[in-house]
Amino acid sequence: MERVVNPGPIDRTLLLSQHEHKSELLWKVCVGRMQYDRALVTTMVERWRPETHCFHLPFGEVTITLQDVQVLFGLRIDGDAVYIQDATRKIRPWRTLLETLTGCTIAPTDMDGASRVRIHSITGYLRDQLQVDPIRDATPVERVERIARLYMLVILGGILFSNTLENLISLQYLAFLDPIHDVGKYSWGSALLAYLYRALCRASIGNVVDICGFIPLLQVTLLKF
Repeated sequence: MERVVNPGPIDRTLLLSQHEHKSELLWKVCVGRMQYDRALVTTMVERWRPETHCFHLPFGEVTITLQDVQVLFGLRIDGDAVYIQDATRKIRPWRTLLETLTGCTIAPTDMDGASRVRIHSITGYLRDQLQVDPIRDATPVERVERIARLYMLVILGGILFSNTLENLISLQYLAFLDPIHDVGKYSWGSALLAYLYRALCRASIGNVVDICGFIPLLQVTLLKF
């Protein structure tokens, strides 16, 4: 499913020539499902150096920056730090927190350890809930927030901070979703970049054959080099 990114002016009262301006085409870029270029990603991993956190290319050293994260994906690069270890010490057990914040009950068989859950159990619950009772204008705020937290959990654990555990995501991100209005205060962009750096360092050493993290950032940024 495609969506249109249109960060143009809301009020065009004075911008009478906007329909002729070059920015009109740039602001109407269609963003669809990205096809990963495995060969490109593999090649760049082989050129990543953990010592410098840079890609060493024939013409010099290049890297992914915080500016790339902010400009390309609109993620915040300032604000409070995302510190998982601190959250881990404060909140337990995670299954109870999941049910309290979202209403989603997970079977023990869908858990792996104390904090990892199969992503299909979350997305399946979301699908069932929205089929029975879709979000409408009259939907209570509490229900909207519960559904929103589940979507955020899937985005954080399954997309932005993906791991190599196939279909498992961490419930520890729930610590940053309560209260829900505080989600925007965290520096998700800097955390995402640090996580991707760590994934690249891991993937470039020894016989490691997989890579995790937000691969769209890696692939889109590589196109500028």
